[in-house]
Amino acid sequence: MIRLALHGGAGDLALDRTDTREQRAALRDIAQQGRQLLQDGASAVEAVEHLVVLLEECPLFNAGIGAVLNRDGQPELDAAIMSGLDRACGAVAGVMRAKSPIRLARAVMERSPHVMFTGTGAETLNRELGLEEVTPDHFITEIRFHQLKEAHARGVIVLDHDDASFAAPDAAFGTVGAVVRDAEGHLAAATSTGGLTNTHPGRVGDTPVIGAGTFADDRSAAISCTGTGEAFIRSGFGFEVHARMTYCGWDLARACGDGLDEVRRLGGRGGCIAIDHEGQLALPFNSSAMFRAWMGADGNIHTAVGPQDAD
Repeated sequence: MIRLALHGGAGDLALDRTDTREQRAALRDIAQQGRQLLQDGASAVEAVEHLVVLLEECPLFNAGIGAVLNRDGQPELDAAIMSGLDRACGAVAGVMRAKSPIRLARAVMERSPHVMFTGTGAETLNRELGLEEVTPDHFITEIRFHQLKEAHARGVIVLDHDDASFAAPDAAFGTVGAVVRDAEGHLAAATSTGGLTNTHPGRVGDTPVIGAGTFADDRSAAISCTGTGEAFIRSGFGFEVHARMTYCGWDLARACGDGLDEVRRLGGRGGCIAIDHEGQLALPFNSSAMFRAWMGADGNIHTAVGPQDAD
């Protein structure tokens, strides 16, 4: 009954003009490592943290190395993790020096009495807990610098996969997340992001907001979101999926679909990955693309980007 799913961001990507093989191969490799971890007895929390660390270290995605840059050319990283067993959770926002935002988020969950730290306070905690520290340029790649220059010139703020000019074959992609059901039946979710290209410094999206972009409860589901963060916050997406399942008795697919309808009504685009307490998967999105990989009941790893291109 072990299950897992990953996402690497969403947006309105020109799928007919974009080679996504490298991103799909990276997601497949990371998912395979997650499957092995779970087969070896890792807990859901251990698995989602490890999966997101690997995604943060992959420059093909908008988290950790390869994160997008804010208006001032700086990376501002957000992350969150949540255990479905007891709703323990930790989150960080606006960090530039923690080498792994998701590891810091787990440390907040397990080694502090608090849930969320931001900015310099989060970085001070990272140092006090002995976690690895880097300079901001550790995260910056040439592709992301080029994207920022284009966004500056156009005066736009850009979602992970928007606009053909940001979808060149060598472009980096997307906010990352993982959801897992372990062998004991426990759920966990983790999400990490660099936010939006050319956004105002200090902006925080849905990723570190527990109950919006990241949520897990063993009674319902583990959920990680990607897309227009403001709309996912306004809809309370993660908790709303939980509420539809526990209060209304809806299944996971219906609860996630209805939640995304509300995101769209609020002007947002994106999607989510989710696993329920019975091991059912849901990977819906209302944009043209969402990078994703998963292991379902067949035990095989599958990847997809568009609506109908699973392998």
